[in-house]
Amino acid sequence: MKNNSSKYVMEDQLQILEKIQSVEAPSELYEKILSKIEDQKKDIVSPKWIFTAAAIIIILISFNIKLIEDRKDSSKSDFETLFIMKSQNTFSYD
Repeated sequence: MKNNSSKYVMEDQLQILEKIQSVEAPSELYEKILSKIEDQKKDIVSPKWIFTAAAIIIILISFNIKLIEDRKDSSKSDFETLFIMKSQNTFSYD
């Protein structure tokens, strides 16, 4: 009976790695990596644009809040107007 424990299965799979040959990296590879790192440092957004975007977002949010409050007030007044109008439309039987 073959022993199929995970230790032996893992060892069988790791033996494949012994066949891997080492390869020399090209000499300019390190320079390419460093230049890409430097290019990424240049792609930072300026604080001026961050503050501008934050100010615009705050203005839009406050504008939306104001619109919602105005709608709540107008819907209450519409409801009160309807209620008053309905109570005035009663018939009297004298």
